[in-house]
Amino acid sequence: MAGTTPCDYTPPSDSNQDPESKASSLLGRLAPVPYDLASSLGSRQDLESKNSSVVAWPEADRDPPSIPTSLWAEGGFLGCLTLFGGFVGSFATMGQVSSFGTYQAWYLEHQLSAYSPSEISWIGGLQLWFMMFSGGFVGRLFDAYGPTPLLASGTLIYTLSLMMTSLATRYYEFMIAQGFLLGLGAGLVYNPCIAASTARFRHFAGTSSGIVLGGSGGAVFPILLQRLLSTVGFAWAVRIQGFLALACCIIATLTISSPSPKNKSTPWIDTKSFRDTKYMVVCLAYALICLGLFIPPTYIVQYAQAQGLSQNLGFDLLSILNAANTVGRIVPGWFADKLGRLNLMIPSALLAGVSCIAIWLFAHNTATLAAFAVIYGLFGGAVMGLDVAVTAQISPPENFGTRVGMSYAFMSIPSLVGSPIGGAIYASQHGGYSGMIVFAGIFNLLGFAFLMAVKLMINRNIFVIV
Repeated sequence: MAGTTPCDYTPPSDSNQDPESKASSLLGRLAPVPYDLASSLGSRQDLESKNSSVVAWPEADRDPPSIPTSLWAEGGFLGCLTLFGGFVGSFATMGQVSSFGTYQAWYLEHQLSAYSPSEISWIGGLQLWFMMFSGGFVGRLFDAYGPTPLLASGTLIYTLSLMMTSLATRYYEFMIAQGFLLGLGAGLVYNPCIAASTARFRHFAGTSSGIVLGGSGGAVFPILLQRLLSTVGFAWAVRIQGFLALACCIIATLTISSPSPKNKSTPWIDTKSFRDTKYMVVCLAYALICLGLFIPPTYIVQYAQAQGLSQNLGFDLLSILNAANTVGRIVPGWFADKLGRLNLMIPSALLAGVSCIAIWLFAHNTATLAAFAVIYGLFGGAVMGLDVAVTAQISPPENFGTRVGMSYAFMSIPSLVGSPIGGAIYASQHGGYSGMIVFAGIFNLLGFAFLMAVKLMINRNIFVIV
């Protein structure tokens, strides 16, 4: 969908309206109509057609609501400030979570050398699961109380988790500090960043969510951690990252706001969404993609070492992948608002899966691995950057936060088990990576198939803007 919002402005039919009701009619024109899924999925041309056919307003010199032409025109100062805060908050949280491959490689040689890659990957899977699963209740709390209380509490928990991780020496301590607490704190910061930006930019949802998700510091944290580990050791390396995260999260707490009215009557689980076929198929597609999506960033450092490359070069490959991921989250979001959000997400899922099977499976040198890191990072980033925009496209404004949270809850389980399953496949092949790579590629392709099904459910013309 390009150039539309999930809540179109359509005037009621009032050709026979009596004079006493003109004031209420005007208010009706100024307020969003009840959510209608069919109208929410129209093209830019549909919306322009609707606006051109609006019944004349009582004041001849007043124009009907127009389509915003820029981020500033739609969100104003507070909207742009929210984007900045969301960018910084995403840098601190998603940047840390997406860099777990650096920790994985370190733990294999140091604190957790007695454990298998699959067992260690449960730490990264658990933090990702809590970050996404918390979206279920964070979305409801966002609708009821706004972003500030969530961001403030998340800042405290997230900082505490990193300080505790710096002191951990045993497997269960890492599971509690870096798995449970870090994931919960990151979810309390990351999810409001996404929800607030999309609430302020319904028309430019793809662009705004892409900017926020583009703040992911995944390109910075592996290099930073690599340098710190070799100079100050593990404990202070993690603490320094904790202080950096604290500063970023404070900025996010002070700058992010939401224009949505607080709605404490929103249910914790929107049961009506379970009867929305398109929404449920989209959530299924997200879940399938997440089974394979996080395997490359988790294992690329370890894979590079298995090909005879140094650990430092493996860290650099992870940074390249995450840097391309950042570009993939920002640029497609801008195009998606013009060409259609599903239209961009569908080929991105396809190419992410193909790159695993066609490139990573045969990558045995630095150049090929770097090419894979760039290509997979770009298209994997586009998939991650457009999921909220696609959800917003098929969701009513009054419970958007709850719906986004529910979709993240759907994604949380496969995000938890995807990397450990990849590690188990690796172990079953006695150190072979081919099965794990094919697994990652296939589930990206399955997600592509279900996204295509949703597009065809909306409109069987595959060239229409959706």
